[in-house]
Amino acid sequence: MTMGATIELTDHPTLYKPSEVEIVEWADKHGEDQVAKMLLEREELIRLEKDDPFNYRQVLPHWDDAKKLLDEKDQILISGGNRSGKTAFSSWYAIKMMVEKPGARVACFSMTHQSSVRDQQPALYEMLPKEYKSMKRGKVQNVKYSQKNGFSDATFVLPNESQCWCMAYQQPGDVLEGFEGDLVWFDELVPFSWYETAAYRLVTRKGKMIISATPITGFTPVYGSFVNGAEPRQTKESPLLPGRVNVPGCPRGTMPYTMNCMDDNKGVVFFFTSMNPYNPYDQMERTLAGESSSQVKIRAYGYTDKSAGTFFPKFSKVHIIDPGKIPTRGTNYMCVDPAGSRNWSMLWLRIDEDGKAYVYREWPDQEHYGEWAIPGDKPEGDMGPAQKPEGRGLNEYKELIRELEGGEEIYERLIDPRAGGSQAMTAEGGETLIDLLDDGDYPMSFTKGPGLPIEQGASVINEWLNYNPDEKLSVLNEPRLYVSSDCENLIDCLKEFSAAGGEKNRYKDFIDCLRYLMTYDPIYVDENTYRATGGGGYL
Repeated sequence: MTMGATIELTDHPTLYKPSEVEIVEWADKHGEDQVAKMLLEREELIRLEKDDPFNYRQVLPHWDDAKKLLDEKDQILISGGNRSGKTAFSSWYAIKMMVEKPGARVACFSMTHQSSVRDQQPALYEMLPKEYKSMKRGKVQNVKYSQKNGFSDATFVLPNESQCWCMAYQQPGDVLEGFEGDLVWFDELVPFSWYETAAYRLVTRKGKMIISATPITGFTPVYGSFVNGAEPRQTKESPLLPGRVNVPGCPRGTMPYTMNCMDDNKGVVFFFTSMNPYNPYDQMERTLAGESSSQVKIRAYGYTDKSAGTFFPKFSKVHIIDPGKIPTRGTNYMCVDPAGSRNWSMLWLRIDEDGKAYVYREWPDQEHYGEWAIPGDKPEGDMGPAQKPEGRGLNEYKELIRELEGGEEIYERLIDPRAGGSQAMTAEGGETLIDLLDDGDYPMSFTKGPGLPIEQGASVINEWLNYNPDEKLSVLNEPRLYVSSDCENLIDCLKEFSAAGGEKNRYKDFIDCLRYLMTYDPIYVDENTYRATGGGGYL
């Protein structure tokens, strides 16, 4: 009988299990007592990990990367494949914060009270240090848990006064009002309104936010707020999707692992199912055999393509430029999209001598008026404060434009062709909006913007935005359209605008202004632009 038979060895996903032959070889080389000690230590580690996972479970590499990202960012999205360890990491991180930070305040959210008791609360309880699971209740500490009901009153308190509340999205939305937290953990399908409220609840204590989800319902508004405009930071091989470009900006045969978001306070990490050694990955491979690539991306790599399709997938930080870097010399264009039920939207564009385009001004801007559109629980978004009409008349808009421009020369002014050509009744009869703008003490001449379909206009914008993200930026590989970082509403619209909601899409208006400008084919104009060349005659 060999030593391996005497000491029954337990299977473990990360601790190597030697074969009978290896044990005999080691015993011959190091002695039976030494090998027996090593094997018993292995068994003890397995027992301790099961008995006290907080102190003894191995921190997996993707857990460590997620923790480092949270150290760096205020909010992270953990978008994981099925059984990738996202819930285990999040519960470990929450308990770790509570243990290490006295008085920490943590809120953990699940879809329903039932799913909280079934999934989230057991994960939190499992990660509690062993000594806290059996301690008696006192004036401060209170940890009472049952498999049937979860934590008593859906909360627990550690001896260092750290407290965790387990909540659900089915509760009234004002449950977070007044809460000041160090950590909020949203598990699966968080409504955007909850996410938005929680972000403000973390400000006072400089708290962190974790959103963990498998994107089985597609490109939700919360998912999009992280991923829209984000660029792959790290990639890893994707054996289930080999030899193809799976995601723009990623090398062939890879999927994104971490991403740089448009918002520097946010980060994204993708937990691949294969990264979790505690999961039977071979079963996942068999299950996904024959499935579409989109399902493989979701179920194995935690990534979903935007089914509605953003119109501008390549728009990223590369296109956003500091106002001080915009050329002062160039040809200026302006476009307005009028409306009676909302504020007008307006953009100013400059073309430099090299033919590059720079959007250098917008109205209304976020600094003074707030967001034009805000993400909502529907993909088309909700109306932001900047859209709300302020009761301006035509002459007031013209005065506003003159103030904003400060005397700068505008080569061409464009207007939405439908609104600009519609007639308004005056004392003299029907006149178009273009006629009315060109009248009065300060006439402004406007031209109808090209009335191309929005899909065609978006294609033209994409041509101006185009560059190869897989190659280094250079004069041979760079976009021709840039947006001032001051134009935050246009930036939001370029990130979020999709076909969702059709004409009612709240991000559409600034995109309309931009497409009229770009389909007009703006050029740099100087004294030589239209000068006749050549000449000659007959002898």
